[in-house]
Amino acid sequence: MQDNNVSNETQLVTSTDVNNNNTTSNTKKIYTSGRPPWYDQQGKLKNPLVIGVCGGSASGKTSVCHEVIKALNVRWVVLLSMDSFYKPITKDQDPANYNFDHPNAFDYDLMIKTIGDLRQGKRTQIPIYDFKTHSRLARQNTVYGADVIILEGILTLYSKELCELMDIKIFIDTDDDVRLCRRLKRDIAERGRTLTSVIEQYNRFVKPSFDDYILPTKKYADIIVPRGSDNIVAIELLTEHIKGILKERGYVAERSMPIGGITAESLPANIHIMQDTNQIKAMHTILRNKATNVGDFVFYSDRLVMLIIEEALTLLPFKEKVITTPVNQVYKGEQMDCKVAAVSILRAGSCMEHPLRSICKGIKTGKILIQSDENKQPHLFYERLPDLSDSHVLVLDPTIATGASSQMAIRVLLDHGIPEDRIIFVSVIASLKGVMWLNYCFPDIKIVASALDNELSENGYILPGIGNYSDRYFGTGVKQL
Repeated sequence: MQDNNVSNETQLVTSTDVNNNNTTSNTKKIYTSGRPPWYDQQGKLKNPLVIGVCGGSASGKTSVCHEVIKALNVRWVVLLSMDSFYKPITKDQDPANYNFDHPNAFDYDLMIKTIGDLRQGKRTQIPIYDFKTHSRLARQNTVYGADVIILEGILTLYSKELCELMDIKIFIDTDDDVRLCRRLKRDIAERGRTLTSVIEQYNRFVKPSFDDYILPTKKYADIIVPRGSDNIVAIELLTEHIKGILKERGYVAERSMPIGGITAESLPANIHIMQDTNQIKAMHTILRNKATNVGDFVFYSDRLVMLIIEEALTLLPFKEKVITTPVNQVYKGEQMDCKVAAVSILRAGSCMEHPLRSICKGIKTGKILIQSDENKQPHLFYERLPDLSDSHVLVLDPTIATGASSQMAIRVLLDHGIPEDRIIFVSVIASLKGVMWLNYCFPDIKIVASALDNELSENGYILPGIGNYSDRYFGTGVKQL
C-alpha cells in the first residue's frame, strides 16, 4: 500500500497525560521495552482505543478531534497528524509541481509502525515536517502510548494495513465550497500565499486528489460526521460512544477518580506524607507566604528539602552492620544496601539539588525537561540520564499538582529499565488529586512529601499552594494566583 498524509494541514503532535491502570494482586508484571504494560482491575492487559479521522483538506478534522478530546476527559491522549509523516522532497522535485494530496506523498510504513508501537505503550519518536524546506527536522517529538490514540489526516483510511489498527474510523464530510473558503482564508492569512496560487493548487491537485483518493475512503468509515465541528449533536453522540468503549476496557475518567473522603491518614501505603510537626508547619508558613523574600525562601526551602530527602532515604533497603566503637564496644547498626541516584524534573527540580548533595555526597544526578503547553499537556523536551540500571532513583520535583509532568517523568525512567519499586518521588507539596493519580497509574512507586493540599484551581494550581516554586526560588518573578 502506498503512503499517505494530509496536505497543507497544520502539523499537530499533542500528548495528554496518562490515565492507565497497572497490575492487580496475583498478577505478575511483565516489562516490555523498559516499562510495564497497563492492566485492568482483573489483571488483563488493556487495549488503547485507536481512532482514525479522515476528510478533505480544511474539512474540520482537527477541530472535531479537539472537541472529542475535551469531552472525553481522559488523562492520556495522543493526537497525531498525518502531516508529520510526509516524505521529504528530493532536490530534483519541484514543490510547485508536487502533489501533497496524493497517497505517495506519505510514509505509510512509518505510520503503521508508529501506531503499532503506540498501541503497545511504547515510547515513539514522531518526525517533525518542515513545510518551508519540505524535509524532516533532525529533532523529533517523543510520544508515549496512551488510553486514546487519534490519527487525523486527509488519507488516514486509504491504507488497509493502517485501518486494521483502528478501532473506530471516522469521516468528516464537509461541503466542497466550505472547505475551499476555509483553505483560502487559512493559506492567505497564515501562509502568506496569494489568492491565485491557492486556487491554482486547489484545482490542479487538491480537488482531483479528493475525488480520486479521499472521497472513496468514505465507504470504510464507521461513522460519518457531516459539517465537521459545527455538528454538535454528532460530536456528542460520537463522544458518548467512545466513552462507552473506554469504560468497557477499564479506563477511568478523570472526574470519576475515587478521591472523595481520602485523607492523609487513609492514603495508599506507598504515599508518605511527613508528620505535620510545629517545625514543618513553621517552615511551610514562611514558604507559602507571598511576602517572603527570595533569600528566606531559598534558606527555608533548602532546610525543608533536606528533611524530606532524609525521610525518603529511610524507604531504601538497609542491612544490619556490626561495628566497633572507639571504646571497643560492639554496636549493631544499619547500612544502606543499595546504590542511589537522582533525577530532577527541570526547572523546579533543580531547586532540590543543593540540599540533596548536602546529604548524599557524590550522588549521580540526571535531568529531565518537561514543559506543558497552553492546554496543560506535558511534552518531553530533553533528558540526560546517567546509568541508573543498578540504582534506586529519587525523582525531584517540589510540587505535584495534576500529576501530568510527574507521570511522564516516571514513564521516561521506566523506558530506561528502572522498575517502579525502585522509584521514589520526592516533593515539597503535593495535591491529593495529583498523588492519587500517580499512585493509580504507578502503584509500586513511593511518594514522599512534606504536605498534602486538597484542592486544585481550574488552572491546575495547588490550593492553598505555594505559587511558582522555581520563580520564587530563583527570584524570576512570582505569579500572582
